[in-house]
Amino acid sequence: MDTTALIWIIVAIVVVIAIIAVVLVVTAKGRRERRQRAQHEKAEKLRAEAREADLGARQHEAELAQARADTAAAQAESERAKARAAQADIDAQRRAADIDQHAAEAAKRRDEQAETLRKADKVDPFVDGDGRDRAATDATTRSDRGATGENTGPER
Repeated sequence: MDTTALIWIIVAIVVVIAIIAVVLVVTAKGRRERRQRAQHEKAEKLRAEAREADLGARQHEAELAQARADTAAAQAESERAKARAAQADIDAQRRAADIDQHAAEAAKRRDEQAETLRKADKVDPFVDGDGRDRAATDATTRSDRGATGENTGPER
């Protein structure tokens, strides 16, 4: 092989290496920018996912707070219902006591009225001992005897 051919081969290899180096240097900036853009897009995507997760967490917390408030309201309503029931029980007991008192008063008045009637029967000469009117009893007895045909004696 001749030296000039060898020199040309070496020069060609150096030129090819230089061209490759220049191409790599020129394209390295573009590759770096594309890589940075891809990393930036990935970061933006991660940020968007984090925002969505944050919104979801806040919504969940709001639902939890609403459930707690609903539970507290239900418990308060339950306590109010218990208080109303206790008050109704007290009112019912008062009314029952009033009814018992009225019943006792009514019984007392009936006893007083019966006693007054017994006293009146004792004072009345036309009423026998068991409280029946003698004149009415005699008339009933006479009419019963007359209907059966009995004649026990002279009529008055």
